Amino acid sequence: MVAKLGKRGFVIPAQRCPSCNAERFTVRGEIRKIPHFGETLLTLASCSSCGFRHSDVMSLVERKPTRYEFEISSSDDMKVRVIKSSTGIIKIPSLGVTIKPGPAGEGFISNIEGVLKRVERAIKLAMQNATEEQIKRGSSRLEKLQKVLNGQLRAKIIVIDPSGNSAIIDERAKKQELRS
Repeated sequence: MVAKLGKRGFVIPAQRCPSCNAERFTVRGEIRKIPHFGETLLTLASCSSCGFRHSDVMSLVERKPTRYEFEISSSDDMKVRVIKSSTGIIKIPSLGVTIKPGPAGEGFISNIEGVLKRVERAIKLAMQNATEEQIKRGSSRLEKLQKVLNGQLRAKIIVIDPSGNSAIIDERAKKQELRS
């Protein structure tokens, strides 16, 4: 395993995929300086054989556990940047949504619209094999979510991270350092 180093990144080629065991698994990483957040390592591991992928975002600066809150109040707020590490939790209480990290939890850099679109896809996927009652609840959540996306309904988004590697990047976001 020899990493090919670039100016600010690396590529580790041709490893065995943890999903299909094919020797077509590549890990790419790059260091970026993210405004208000500092030096950050972005990684993407993917298999060109089975399509398995895993991404993560990790601050290269030691941080304390944090909690961010942001009130989504207009369609302009869809542009607000959200950083979620693999240890981060995202909550949108008015939609009944909590995104918890799992054993293969992924990190990402997106915006509020991107987070809401991820939630939308997850709800639609869950509704595919749901009971009639669950489909009804899912449809209700999708209607609310669409109103939030259109700026017609306010919602609070909360990001909590014990590693401190997640954030909402906007001067209106309320940041709280948590006890470790």
